[in-house]
Amino acid sequence: MTEITCISKGASQARSSLSYLKLSNPNDQLISNEGASTTVNVLDSQRNCSTEQLEKRIYEHLLHCVRTETADQVLQRFQILFVQSGPYPEAYVRTALHELVGNSDAKHNFLPFFNRCCFIVINRWQMNPLYREKIVQFVEMLHQCRGPSVIVGQPSRTGRLRFLIQEYVRSQYFQKIRQLSEFLNPKNDQDERRPLSSLLYRYPYLYSHCLNNQEEGEDYNNMIAAAQQNARKQFDSNLSNYLTHTLIRPQQIAEEKRIIPIDNPTLLSHKELCSTLKHYIAKVDNRGTYKDMAHQFWTPGNKPQVYSQFKDALHDYVTSSVPAKFGQCHFNRQLKIYLNNLYPEQDLAGVNDFLTVRTCNQLLNFMVVESRQQPNHSIFMDLLNNLGSTVTVGLLLKVVLLCNKVKPHLERRFSLLFQHYEAHTRGSVSWLVACFEKLNLAWSAHYGTHNLSYVHLL
Repeated sequence: MTEITCISKGASQARSSLSYLKLSNPNDQLISNEGASTTVNVLDSQRNCSTEQLEKRIYEHLLHCVRTETADQVLQRFQILFVQSGPYPEAYVRTALHELVGNSDAKHNFLPFFNRCCFIVINRWQMNPLYREKIVQFVEMLHQCRGPSVIVGQPSRTGRLRFLIQEYVRSQYFQKIRQLSEFLNPKNDQDERRPLSSLLYRYPYLYSHCLNNQEEGEDYNNMIAAAQQNARKQFDSNLSNYLTHTLIRPQQIAEEKRIIPIDNPTLLSHKELCSTLKHYIAKVDNRGTYKDMAHQFWTPGNKPQVYSQFKDALHDYVTSSVPAKFGQCHFNRQLKIYLNNLYPEQDLAGVNDFLTVRTCNQLLNFMVVESRQQPNHSIFMDLLNNLGSTVTVGLLLKVVLLCNKVKPHLERRFSLLFQHYEAHTRGSVSWLVACFEKLNLAWSAHYGTHNLSYVHLL
């Protein structure tokens, strides 16, 4: 069995490319220009450094490079230092890296270390729209190192580095980077052969759950939060403009062909978009709107006094929107049993905010998915198969309108479904894509920045 290596341009190319790179630290002159004794002293001193000190030297070097050099230069540095493991202008950096790779705990420490090296580059580039496409090149460069991680005997440190890079490319760390790359550089929405993960940018309510990473620090997570806010506002604006354009100006559009049409901001057909919004905003079977029903639940004459009454009322509130033919088969009974078993010790207690939030959270677990560890979502699939995505998402919207504090919890449930199916092609999970699109519409209708109450006119 032989060791599988990464794709390399060859040692001669690595050497010729060095002339393209400049020294990135004045102290590097000690290694590049002074005598051999100075070089030996500087490099030997690193052998007495702790892992943290060695890592810090490499981090600081990369930070300096991304601040002072072009994206192409930084890409070349990564190629030479990590992928090719060839001669590097700043010898102390290569030596520090080889010291890290040679440590006995290298396999345990390398992945988070290298992940931070990658994010030093990505965090800088994502702030500049002109550099975001370079992130795609960066990810592809690393992806070229994929292959079986074979390591035999006592390989050289170059061999160990290749092995560890290959391990990284197969890790969850790298999957996160690929996801972020697709998020920052979305491609054609119409290609159903692409993975579901490539649609993440369309659903701002998933950003904080799918992209936030505590290991990457406050700046990174602030970037995700800002992107989320901007995406929400942009979708609300695009949706309002599209609906207004469709409703108010059809005759003008017909007469003035020069007017540029406004694209449908969803992946739904125009007919399905309009019918979905009407369902979420207008009256439902002449029983009032979803917002009306939530308001009526808490009116003084209807408000449950003790917890057992609240669970009974919650059951009736949810099932009132479920067609009898389906509900009477088994869903209504399943829901009744589930609610009755929730916190029975509290049945005679008064209804309070704490119990309301906990119960509605549990109800969403029941109707969608409980957790990553228990990803069973058979109830959700049963609802979709029998009621369709519009009514199913409408049921979830009813729960959120009843208790607004559980909105993030529902978003978290949907993120679990997204992550469960993210590697599937869009075409194979079109039912799930429809749910994501319709939750986008539900949030825009009830929590967005534009008034969409006129949709009943569509």
